[in-house]
Amino acid sequence: MSAGLALLALMAAGQAVPGADRPLFDGVTYREEQRVDAGAEPVVIHIVTLDLTRAGLRLGVTPPDRSRKMEYVAHTVRAALVANRAQVAVNASYFLPFFGGSPKRDDYYPHDGEPVSVSGAAIGAGRVASPEENDQDLRVAAILCIGRRTVILPGQRCPKGTRDAIAAGPHLLQDGKLVPLHRALAAEGGKGPRTAFGLSSDLRRAWIVVIDGRQKGYSMGADNAALVALFRSLGASDAMSFDGGGSSTLAIAMDDGATVLNRPIHTGVPGRERPVANELLVFARPLPLTAR
Repeated sequence: MSAGLALLALMAAGQAVPGADRPLFDGVTYREEQRVDAGAEPVVIHIVTLDLTRAGLRLGVTPPDRSRKMEYVAHTVRAALVANRAQVAVNASYFLPFFGGSPKRDDYYPHDGEPVSVSGAAIGAGRVASPEENDQDLRVAAILCIGRRTVILPGQRCPKGTRDAIAAGPHLLQDGKLVPLHRALAAEGGKGPRTAFGLSSDLRRAWIVVIDGRQKGYSMGADNAALVALFRSLGASDAMSFDGGGSSTLAIAMDDGATVLNRPIHTGVPGRERPVANELLVFARPLPLTAR
């Protein structure tokens, strides 16, 4: 059987297309998988694995920018990566005001440079960007706390010593157990682009997952159940979603700037990047010479 036919056979069987983990930075690897879900629809999954024990590897969150009188000034994930000199960046919090825009038009909000605020608590570079906002968005049910340890907790409150935090959701896994959706969200959460974060039970390993969606013939996306199954297969004990849809973007640093690894979709245009409020940032050292 040819390599191409073998690939199609795996996809038809609902299995992952083999994708080798590719070292990006010291303690950071990446792989892309192509699958076919139970409905025979294609799914493209991007997985960044982080070894949190590596010296020099740390997580952060975009610091607030109140120059336009709100919590942040909208920007693309790629721009945030470059501005903060990070090695990996992914979109994070839900934000307002927001309008997705008409197909292939420029009537969306926010554009680059327009003011926004995030839904739920956020801390960036040791500065509080947004307070707890428990009644603003029912999806915001968990918080990633980055400090002495990196943990995912229910609610929007982090322990003392937290220097960066992102409240978002839905909360997917807690101590290996499925977290039930709020009943008001039970009818939502269909297939679409997704961004999510998971942690191993020993807090030594983390995963950033971005799933492309809303692109017929390429990738239709995933729902919450598929995300839970994926994180369990990776070995995650705790996991939560970030903002998704047209916001889902994964960028990495390159020698000549930055590139986007996934294929975001904004205003129905594949590859168009949406300006967002903030990001989860990964700072890591270059690969040792022996790993290159």
